[in-house]
Amino acid sequence: MKKTKRAQLLVDIAKRKEEVIAKQLAGDRAKVEQDKSKLEELKEYAGQYESERNLLGLSAYLTTNYQHFVDRVQQAIKQQEAAIGRSQQQADMTMRQWVEAKTNTKSMDWLKNKYHTQELLVEDKREQRQSDEFAMRRFRDNIR
Repeated sequence: MKKTKRAQLLVDIAKRKEEVIAKQLAGDRAKVEQDKSKLEELKEYAGQYESERNLLGLSAYLTTNYQHFVDRVQQAIKQQEAAIGRSQQQADMTMRQWVEAKTNTKSMDWLKNKYHTQELLVEDKREQRQSDEFAMRRFRDNIR
C-alpha cells in the first residue's frame, strides 16, 4: 500500500473524529442557549411576581409567603446561572477538543499531500528513465 493511501486512511479517521466532536460542540452550544433561555424565563417570572406583589397590597402574612416564593425563584435563578457556567465550560472544553481535532486533520492531510507529491516525483523520474531508455534504443536501432 502506498504511503498516500495509508495517509488517506489517517485523514479519514481524523475527519470522522473531528465530525463527532463538531456534533458534540453543536449540542453543547445548544445546551448553553437553552440554559440562557431558561434563565431569561425565570427572570421574567420573578419580575412579574415582584411587580404584582407591589400592586396587590397583601397582608403581612401573605406578603411573607409571597416573599418566600420570590426568594425561591431567585434561588432558581442563581442555580440556573451556575448551570449556564457549567454548560459554557463544557462547550469551551469541547471547542478546544474540536480545534485540536481540526489541527490534527489538517496535519494528516498535509502529510498525505506531501506523500502524494513525493510519489508523483518518483513516478515522473521513472517515466523519464523509461522514455530515455526507449529513445536510446531507437537511436541504437537506427544506427545499426
